[in-house]
Amino acid sequence: MMISINELPKESIVSTQIPLIDFHSFITSDTHVKEAVAAQIASALEEVGCFYLKNHQISATLIAQAFAQAKHFFALPLEDKKQIDLTEKCHRGYIQMGMSSILSEQFYFGREMNPEELNKLDHPFHQANQWLQNQPEFRETMLQFFAACHTSTLKVLEALAIALKLPESYFVELHSEQNHAMGLHHYPGASEPQKNQNIRLGEHTDGNTITYVFQHEIEGLEIFTKTGERVPVPLIPDTVVVMAGEILQRWTNDKVYATKHQVAIPSSSQDIQPRYSFAFFASPNNDAEIACPESSLQANETAKYPPILTSEFYTQRNNNNTSILISSKNQT
Repeated sequence: MMISINELPKESIVSTQIPLIDFHSFITSDTHVKEAVAAQIASALEEVGCFYLKNHQISATLIAQAFAQAKHFFALPLEDKKQIDLTEKCHRGYIQMGMSSILSEQFYFGREMNPEELNKLDHPFHQANQWLQNQPEFRETMLQFFAACHTSTLKVLEALAIALKLPESYFVELHSEQNHAMGLHHYPGASEPQKNQNIRLGEHTDGNTITYVFQHEIEGLEIFTKTGERVPVPLIPDTVVVMAGEILQRWTNDKVYATKHQVAIPSSSQDIQPRYSFAFFASPNNDAEIACPESSLQANETAKYPPILTSEFYTQRNNNNTSILISSKNQT
């Protein structure tokens, strides 16, 4: 069900126009209730561009462990982290501060792949993860977190299929390979901002289906509505922010639009506090065809985009220098 912000516990009350949707009833209720929640999710993505998801079934303990491990990783000596640098040919690993126009250091990974899988597709996203051998707890926690996010996003994709009058398993089956990416971001603190520099990450859209964004302690995420209004995304405990990516926009014939967003330094900040965030980029299988289903088109409506495979979509996007993992235009 949709929750009014005013119905949240007093310690959690924030002022925001972004909907908060409780997913518990979708997971536990009958078809009629599931359809109502699904409609709320689709409406939120169509009208606002994102929503808060409560009862997403990702353990609060696991999220806390993941942030603790991320803080520990980013606190390691630079020489250690540079051992697993991300490259143009392998979009898995560590990105140093200053290697792009983003004011953060980052770490990216996906699901673990078997050696025989790596030979099936020559693509920067389809590569082996890079881990520091002396940090096994970091690897274990991140892979557990990745798996939990995958399971949760499948339920949201199920809701989207219901809202679009498609079979419940339509999007789920097309995301079965866990062809996702997880990005960890650390924005270092400072005693004062650089002159005329209050943006930590410039406005951009994500190139995947849907993105989960986990903020931790320090705010800064902002979205842009369809009319161009900039809307802060404050912290609401026990929720994850869900945004639409370019693939979902294409799949829905622009009914859902890819959420433009950025990361800014909160205007109330005197000192710039370190900020940590996670972004889980849910993406379709490499051989999934991205095409608006005819059943989702209105009378006299035609598809705006030609069918394209996921692997081809990312290749074109990467060739246009808009990789979700490298370019400052496409990270969260």
